[in-house]
Amino acid sequence: MNITLHKLLNGSMSPKVLDSFGKPGAGILAGNINMLGHFDECESVPDFKYCLASFNLSGEIPELPIPLLYGLCVPRECSDYDVYQLGIDTETLLPGGRKLPLETVMCTEYPHHPFTWQFALTVTFFSALFIVVVVSSLYHAWYHSPACHPRAFIPLDEQCTLGGEESTVNGTNDGQDEDVKMDDPKSLHAQRRLQESGGSTMNKLLFSFALPRNLPKLLSTESSEGSIDCLHGIRVISMLWVILGHVFSIMIMVPLFNPLTGTSWLSRYGFMTVANALFSVDSFFVLSGLLVTYLTLKAMKRRNGRIPWRWFYFHRYWRLTPALAVITLFWLFIMPYLGHGPLAQSYGNRGPCQKYWWTNILYINNFYPTKGESGCMPWLWYLANDMQFFAISPLILIPLYHIPWLGLCLIALLCLASCAVTGTLVGVNSFGVTIMEALAPSGDPNEKSFSDVVYFKPYCRITPYLVGMVLGYIIHKYQKMSIKMRWPIAVLGWIVACGVGYTCIYCVYGNYNGHVWGVAASAVYEALCRFAWGAALCWIIFACHYGYGGWVNSLLSYGGWAPLSRLTYCAYLMHPVIMFMYMTHMGTATYMSLALFAFYFAGISLVSYGCAAIFSLMVEFPLVSLEKLFLPRA
Repeated sequence: MNITLHKLLNGSMSPKVLDSFGKPGAGILAGNINMLGHFDECESVPDFKYCLASFNLSGEIPELPIPLLYGLCVPRECSDYDVYQLGIDTETLLPGGRKLPLETVMCTEYPHHPFTWQFALTVTFFSALFIVVVVSSLYHAWYHSPACHPRAFIPLDEQCTLGGEESTVNGTNDGQDEDVKMDDPKSLHAQRRLQESGGSTMNKLLFSFALPRNLPKLLSTESSEGSIDCLHGIRVISMLWVILGHVFSIMIMVPLFNPLTGTSWLSRYGFMTVANALFSVDSFFVLSGLLVTYLTLKAMKRRNGRIPWRWFYFHRYWRLTPALAVITLFWLFIMPYLGHGPLAQSYGNRGPCQKYWWTNILYINNFYPTKGESGCMPWLWYLANDMQFFAISPLILIPLYHIPWLGLCLIALLCLASCAVTGTLVGVNSFGVTIMEALAPSGDPNEKSFSDVVYFKPYCRITPYLVGMVLGYIIHKYQKMSIKMRWPIAVLGWIVACGVGYTCIYCVYGNYNGHVWGVAASAVYEALCRFAWGAALCWIIFACHYGYGGWVNSLLSYGGWAPLSRLTYCAYLMHPVIMFMYMTHMGTATYMSLALFAFYFAGISLVSYGCAAIFSLMVEFPLVSLEKLFLPRA
């Protein structure tokens, strides 16, 4: 650093170098502590590069529990370690001459990370996947086009050569529509069915990746017999709520021009919907428990209580893991090269992922590594919990089918145990109930955060899943419209359910305005809130399904939700990737306002669902088709 300044004072270096250094700006006392400098100006100077230094403020300035980021422009031959060893004097940067501990230094390199064989293999994989989809789509279009059907007068779907055998129309090939033997397996009627399914196994295999085949499935608004139509709307609204909460939680962690303004929103009553967006995940646990129970009990009824459990587990793993693995490949080996800006180098660091990626596909990432923030793709904790709940579900489903009262008692005992464990952990560790408590990483490596102890752990999150299982059993046992209630009872149920849900979200408002709860109150709230939220949501589903939902059911059961509902899993995987990609292109501190926050939410939601549609058509839908083609149905 001294060499750099010496060159500048001697006039042997461009003034752009010093001009590109970070400098204090207005509003330091309002939280504008980041001094990113000018990335493009530094990078435009030959033989110089941009470096980003991070200072730990947790011990020095408790009122600003965020890191201070400082941009430097140094000679290209300097390494991260060289800059770290030189040190940076912060006494002239902050009011009061405070000296801050330098935590990390990361200098921008091009490419941001060396190109490895894993990068080449990943690019090859995505290129091959793209080619397969294009070829499959073109073949599908040709197969169903007149070019494949020389007979002029036979309907389109009845003309093609299927499985190497020609369609036979009364032994002629003169284009006359003569008598057809409908009981002949090679008749036009049979060929129509064969062609719609793809004909030969090879055709079915190729058509699994065809866009003309998968796109109508995605866009279909039809519902199958026995489906619970209101789940589509609940699933989409819950996913948008997840994105809303993540946009805020990630937004307050990036360099901000006015971070204290953003945190002040938490003291607004209406903003509790964003602050307590954590319940959106519990909604998905309810849906998962409901569907696993409802569909499995229905399958057990068809099979007289017998289920091929190996395929039960395989189907779930196949349904989730390939898409997760593809996203992990993109995150690990493609994403680090896509950023450009002050934060691109640091946000492209995949050290923890290189070490712990395998925990995601084994669905143990909520237990190992023991500190969630040191893991790989931390938002995947939900999938680990869901898979673990699914893994133990047969222990409940079997008695629930054969001896219902025993299964229901087991669910009740598990709910009580989960509530007791959650309350105890919150009380022993003196955790609070605010979103800042949930998001804050522990500064001490030996100290665990609320997320590590409670939020990520299945024994603290299982109650909504169990409540969903009870509703799944009820819907299986009692057919649609078979339960009759007097309207006062239905109205009372809606009032209670809305009141419980409202209380779960808004009762913590005082904690953001100086009226902090004691340890006992926090423990009781954390022990019961997820169970209560699950019960409230179950009433909404129950009422809508059995004809007591009114306009709420009309809204949630609207067919237009169905295509977006099918994209939920891919949207969940993709939306943090989209947010981090946006962050790697940030060049200055972000100004927080409610209007901009709404724009960020709308934009990220739109892009996430758009990318989810592409990803689903290329990966998820083909894999579902392949499973149906090669594996027996459970």
